[in-house]
Amino acid sequence: MNPNPREPATEPHPASPPPGEPVGDPVEVLIRIERQLDEIRGRLEAADRLRMHRRFSLAQLLGAMFQLLAVFLVLLALLDWVYQAWHAERLVKLAFAGVLQLAALTAFTMAREGH
Repeated sequence: MNPNPREPATEPHPASPPPGEPVGDPVEVLIRIERQLDEIRGRLEAADRLRMHRRFSLAQLLGAMFQLLAVFLVLLALLDWVYQAWHAERLVKLAFAGVLQLAALTAFTMAREGH
């Protein structure tokens, strides 16, 4: 095929660069990569902020309070055992601690299902 003499001579298109090699001006490619990395960093920072600042959960607060009361009653029962108080008093404290422990577990479960 003979080239047309009226058309200006054009250089043949260079072969496309191998995969992984940037196409275009290297500075533009680096600027584009930097923008994408900044966007990814922004998303990761936003996810970290959300993870650090969880919403307030009344159920979790109640569960923690019930847990503390249960531990306190168990410690009182241990003191009754050390100072040899009546068996009925220890039994009531331990039973009430068990009920509070179940209430704490229920509250923690409710708080978890709320997320």
